[in-house]
Amino acid sequence: MSVYLTAIIKSTTGNAEQLKAILKTLVSGSKNEAACLQYDLHQSEEDPNLFIFHEEWASQEELDLHNVTPHIKKFAADAAPILDGAPILHITKRVA
Repeated sequence: MSVYLTAIIKSTTGNAEQLKAILKTLVSGSKNEAACLQYDLHQSEEDPNLFIFHEEWASQEELDLHNVTPHIKKFAADAAPILDGAPILHITKRVA
């Protein structure tokens, strides 16, 4: 059964472009995972420091494996100095 995840990530002021580059690398690595069914990155038009991921994974087990991949670890290390707070994660289910 698919697992849907929305992640909200915000950069500190003046670091949106740097964070966007880091996130694009994360997208590339994540989309190469067999269990990744969707991995879309969006940037807010109202607040360019705000990024939102819409993800779909084949299962919770596969999402758990994703969370320990080298590209997730690299994202965490590279983005930490320019994040405005911790990423906010929402696991959801499709209702319509």
